[in-house]
Amino acid sequence: MSQALFKTKTVKIDTLGEYLSSIRNQFNLDIKTVSLLTQIKALYIEQLEAGNYHELPSEVYIRGFLKSLASFYRIKEQILIDQYEKERGFEIDKPAGRIKRSKFSFTPKTVVIGSSLLVALVAFGYVVSEIRSVLAPPYLAVIDPASDLIVTDNSVVVSGKAEAGAEVFINNQPVLTDPIGEFTENLLLSPGINIVEITEKNKFNKISKITRQITSQPKQTAVVLPQAVNLTVQIGPNSAWVYLEADGIVIQRGTMLAGSSKVISAKHEIILTSADAGSTTVVYNGKDLGKLGREGEVIRNVQFSSL
Repeated sequence: MSQALFKTKTVKIDTLGEYLSSIRNQFNLDIKTVSLLTQIKALYIEQLEAGNYHELPSEVYIRGFLKSLASFYRIKEQILIDQYEKERGFEIDKPAGRIKRSKFSFTPKTVVIGSSLLVALVAFGYVVSEIRSVLAPPYLAVIDPASDLIVTDNSVVVSGKAEAGAEVFINNQPVLTDPIGEFTENLLLSPGINIVEITEKNKFNKISKITRQITSQPKQTAVVLPQAVNLTVQIGPNSAWVYLEADGIVIQRGTMLAGSSKVISAKHEIILTSADAGSTTVVYNGKDLGKLGREGEVIRNVQFSSL
C-alpha cells in the first residue's frame, strides 16, 4: 500500500495515544502493518497508543518513534511532540520553541559547587568541635567509690576514667592513668569523714572535679609486734603518695589522705617511700622521728631495720 494514497483528516486531540490510534484507524491499518512499514516494534506502538510511556525505551527513542509516525501518517511532527511533552509534564516555551525542564541536571559546575559546599560544612563542623573541646571541661567519671560511702576498713579503692592524655589528681596527688585514661588508686583513710577530691586537667588547662565523702569506721587496730621493726606513718597536713614494704611484702602503695596513719611491723626490715616528705611523719619503734623531709620533697627507699 503506497503512502501517497493516504489522506488525513483533522482529528481532535484528547490524548496522544487516542490521536495515534484514531489516525491509524482512518487508514484502516492494524498495528502489525504499521510496525512493518515504519520499522517500529508493534509492542512500542501499542504502548504509545495506550499512553504507557514508562514501558517504552528512553525519551530519545520515543521522540524518534513520534517522528517516524508523523512522517508515515503525513501529519506535523510538532503536534505529536507538543502533546507528548504536555502529558509528560514538560513546560513548552512556545515563542522560542524550546522546552524548559523543571528537573535539576548535574553538570561539572554543579558537582564542583556541591563538593565545595560539602567540604566547607565538614571543615566548619570540625572547627566547632575543636572550639568546644577547648572551651568545655574535660570528661571525668568516677566509677568507685559511690558518694556518701561508709566503710569498716581504713582504705578504699578509687577508680574511674578521664580523657586520654589528661592529668589526674586525688587530693592534689598525681595519679597514674593508662593510655585510654583509666585509673585505679588505693587510698588510705583517716578515721571518720574523709573528703576525696578527684581532679582532672587536660592539655588546654581546663579542669573537671568530682568529690566523694567517705566515712571510715575501722573495727580493728593494728597490733605492734614485740622485738621487731615497728613503724607508724602519719600523713598531714597534705595528702601524700606512700609506698611501704615489710620483709619484701608490699603493704601500702597509694595515696594516704591527710589525717590518715598506717602502723606496720616486720621481723627484719621496713622500706618507706613518700612523694611528700613534708607531710609524712614517722614513729620508729616508739620514737618520733618527725617529718621525713621538706614539703613536696620525694624521699625514696628509706630503710628501717630491727635493732
